[in-house]
Amino acid sequence: MEHLENRWQSPTELARVKANVAPIPDIGQIVAYRIQKQESQRRFWSRFGVTQSRGSRFESGAEISAPVSILLALYFGRTISDGDLGRAGRMCAGRDPAGSTSPAL
Repeated sequence: MEHLENRWQSPTELARVKANVAPIPDIGQIVAYRIQKQESQRRFWSRFGVTQSRGSRFESGAEISAPVSILLALYFGRTISDGDLGRAGRMCAGRDPAGSTSPAL
């Protein structure tokens, strides 16, 4: 099995991957989107596995962790949907062990 660090040694490969990844939206765009959708902090941030209080800190300027940043970039780049995030959350909670592909609620 190839080691992960070997995979990213080529600058050309890294540039190609970065070009195909949506940029991480700034917090102003995220807050504006949440407000436009009329979602509470709790509801919005929970889809990314973040508590309301942590989401509030993000919205107040705290640095967003890498895993959450990646999910936000994928979400705002329309690579993953609410349904995808919901299924992942249920799988992590053990409520969807088979990884069901049933439509999202």
